[in-house]
Amino acid sequence: MSEQKLVDPRLQAREQSFQQLHLSSFETMGYARTIQEMVAKTGLDIESDNTEYLQLLRDYQITRNLATIKDAPIEALCAQTNALLEQTDMAYANQAQLCAAATTALNYWRILSDIPLDLRDDDTVSKALKEKFAQYMETWEYILQDLA
Repeated sequence: MSEQKLVDPRLQAREQSFQQLHLSSFETMGYARTIQEMVAKTGLDIESDNTEYLQLLRDYQITRNLATIKDAPIEALCAQTNALLEQTDMAYANQAQLCAAATTALNYWRILSDIPLDLRDDDTVSKALKEKFAQYMETWEYILQDLA
């Protein structure tokens, strides 16, 4: 007889949302990679009307608005990100990189925030997500420090 893991129905109910957020993160990294390759190939910054750049800006703004950030550790990072994005002297490729890191971290934040607290504290449920979130938070913080 095979041993089957039982999945908490509260997680099953959120599975489609979690999958969408994972897909969004994957797409975000694709946009950022395309911009990096373009900059590496040409040695020039991207234009302000670059499709991937505009998509990354939209994705960041939407994700930030959908994430519960009030009084969360990421609230200050969002404020810093918003301030940097308002600077007119920053390379668009740098803004794109910042948006990609922020959006991905925010997506993992949204997933973790949507997991019921009793399950979030259970490492068998959330350890990998917490590690990914920490990894993307570190990247986001590094980019913010580098651009400040």
